[in-house]
Amino acid sequence: MNDFKSLRYKNQFTATHKIMRLLWEAVWLIAFRTTPRWAFHGWRRFLLKLFGARIGPGCRIAPSCRVWAPWNLTMGELSALGDGVDCYSMDKITIGSKVAISQRSFLCTGTHDFSLLTRPLVTQPIVIEDHVWISAETLVHPGVIVREGAVVGARSVVFREVPAWTVCAGNPCKKLKDRELKDCHD
Repeated sequence: MNDFKSLRYKNQFTATHKIMRLLWEAVWLIAFRTTPRWAFHGWRRFLLKLFGARIGPGCRIAPSCRVWAPWNLTMGELSALGDGVDCYSMDKITIGSKVAISQRSFLCTGTHDFSLLTRPLVTQPIVIEDHVWISAETLVHPGVIVREGAVVGARSVVFREVPAWTVCAGNPCKKLKDRELKDCHD
């Protein structure tokens, strides 16, 4: 018979980390989440930066966006996190410039090793390069790189690298076609 204490989940986070998460949750609930959607973009950027996020100028982050650990979030300039986006940043999430992460998308850097009965935490970073659009309700798994200029269709589940300048969609997410840009002067 197994000793159930040996199978118990072991929390890998330090007391300092837990306190920082608690403080961030309080700030998110009181000072971030309560702001109007159409205003206070600078205030929300400031609060995230206060907790260690690296946010470029002109970024727009919806007040309903959740960031698990701001110190693991980096965003280039002019990028956006839409309503209800969940950045489960147990590991680094790096978002380039001019990126749109649409409503209710989930960027998940953490999972568990289910091959062991203790299910230890496993994390891997997510990288989203410049000019990417992650459409609504997309799930991006740990360790994924979405290359420059890619478009990921709504409700896709991304397990693997998304090639540059492609349009991909589905579960699992697969390339549908190349992304062709039109001349801005047409």
